[in-house]
Amino acid sequence: METGRDHMQILFLAHRIPYPPDKGETIRSFHELRYLAGKHKVDLFCFADSALGPKDWQFIQGTCRHVYVEVLPKPLRFLGMARSLLTGRPLSFGFFYSRTFEKKVRQALSRSKYDLIFVFCSAMGQYLPDPAPAPVFVDFVDADSEKFRQYARMSGFPRDWLYAREARTVAAAEQALGRIARISIACAENETKQLRGTAPEAFKVEVVSNGMEVPDFSETQLSARILDLQPFAVFVGTMSYWPNSDAAIYFAREIFPLVRRRHPELKFVIVGRDPGQSVRRLTDIPGVIVTGWTPDVYQYVRHADVSVAPLRISQGYQTKITESLIVGTPVVTTSRAMAAIGLSECEGLFAADSSEQFADRISSLLQDLPLRRELRARAAAVRRRLSWDIPMRKLEDLLAQAVDKSPIPAPELVTKH
Repeated sequence: METGRDHMQILFLAHRIPYPPDKGETIRSFHELRYLAGKHKVDLFCFADSALGPKDWQFIQGTCRHVYVEVLPKPLRFLGMARSLLTGRPLSFGFFYSRTFEKKVRQALSRSKYDLIFVFCSAMGQYLPDPAPAPVFVDFVDADSEKFRQYARMSGFPRDWLYAREARTVAAAEQALGRIARISIACAENETKQLRGTAPEAFKVEVVSNGMEVPDFSETQLSARILDLQPFAVFVGTMSYWPNSDAAIYFAREIFPLVRRRHPELKFVIVGRDPGQSVRRLTDIPGVIVTGWTPDVYQYVRHADVSVAPLRISQGYQTKITESLIVGTPVVTTSRAMAAIGLSECEGLFAADSSEQFADRISSLLQDLPLRRELRARAAAVRRRLSWDIPMRKLEDLLAQAVDKSPIPAPELVTKH
């Protein structure tokens, strides 16, 4: 970066606390925050679902110059959604709105002269004053509006109406925020196209992909429990998240029986926190195991014969897929989810879009031991390709562009309270 920009003051706004890095967006915000705080002075303002533990505070306070974390109770979140329904704003914005939080952000902006405001996720754009007192940098992560469109297509009345409404209102907010931002980024090329929608000239979105870190296995012994499961296919994900539970149920009920006809010894292991009753009931199907939360996620992924991600609803970068690829476990997923990763069959990523295609792909991989061994051998190259170093260097370059551009574009209100 240019002289004078090496130690910026950055206000980082996030809808969820970037710690611990144990799922999707939190992994991305964690690495961005850690990288930025290593080079600049960062003040973090974010929400949390519950009070922070000592380890959480130790990381956050040891990383940032100033921290404000607000625990917003669920009753207030749902009240915010109800107000948004009446006022025409996105419900998800109401879910992440707090007058106290807004006041704290305004106080910080009046107290400190920031070089940059980093907005993580479109819902946090509602806290930008008009006009913004510093250049705005937005990480949309993915196109939330498109996710809600998919929800609408998968739902019945009245949820389909609510999700369609959310898709429209979020898309409008994404467009407004993109026009305010000096620089906008998303995790994949298809996300940038969806964010720009029908007005690609309105604003530009750069791609800053996700990376991956591999845990140290050197002192970890393979448990007898996992050893007894072999051979098995694995699905990893937080089960309280609808796209994940839908994928697990779809695989267990429609794909797994087709595979078991050819491979009766195969088991299907669902690994992830908060499995609901609909997921737990899958254990009634012969060969299906639901683990719930476990500290050994990578051990399951590493020792599975194949990883599956039959995501019928898919938006953004699917970390669950790359978790498998970096340890050499082949993955069969949908074409939509595959497109966001940017890898191919050479790295062990295979596409299927019907139950029969999934079953055929999985059966072929189970029968091809030499290919699976070759993919294990290529895993080190995949890890280098998916390192966080590359996207974080691009992030730094884009930050330099954001603060060095002039003049500041004329802002407009993102949302009205």
